[in-house]
Order: sequence, then C-alpha cells, then structure tokens
Amino acid sequence: MVMGIGIDIVKVGKMQNAIEKLGKDFLKRVFDSKELKNISSGKMYYQRLAARFAAKEAIIKAISKEYPLALNEIIILNRKNGAPYCEFKKKLNVEILLSISHIEDYAVACAVAQKK
Repeated sequence: MVMGIGIDIVKVGKMQNAIEKLGKDFLKRVFDSKELKNISSGKMYYQRLAARFAAKEAIIKAISKEYPLALNEIIILNRKNGAPYCEFKKKLNVEILLSISHIEDYAVACAVAQKK
C-alpha cells in the first residue's frame, strides 16, 4: 500500500557552497560514513552529494506523516547495477522506491513509500 510520495530538487552549487563553508561538520550532520565512502571525489562529487540530499528530502516528504526522521537517519546507497536504494538507521515498516538523477547544476529525486 502506497503511503506517500515525495520529490525534491537541489541546486548543486548550493550543496558545494555548504560543504566548502561548513566542511566535515556539515557532511557528518547530513550523511552517513557508508554514503561518503562510496562517493569518490572528482568531477561529479558535488552532484552525487546533492542527489543524495535530494533523495533524503524526497523520502522525508513521502513518510513524514508516520515516521519523522532527520536527514542523517536515512542512508542512500547504490546497488551493484547503480540503482539507488535507502536504508534507515531505525527499523521502519516501510519500503522506499527511489529514483535520483543529476546534471551539472541540479540534482533531483523522487521517492514512493510503501508499507511492508
């Protein structure tokens, strides 16, 4: 049963500015070490972080009525084929269908939450 949907868009430059200004403190508040380990620095570093941030916001919008969560309680990872998925630090009775995408200036994510 679908319990909610969420969508979010993030300007990559804003993510880059936040990281450059606040550094590791910002990264630790928003992302889990598992997420950061799988994102290599390079040309698309900020795009990938912005996409994960958008995914977390979309998930929060999809489930917030039943499960209030902070950004750092949601972990966005990729399967071997590159498809994104999420894990939660809390045990929740919900499954998330997730799609993320990014280009040079923007990252977007859509989440559908279903009760297990």
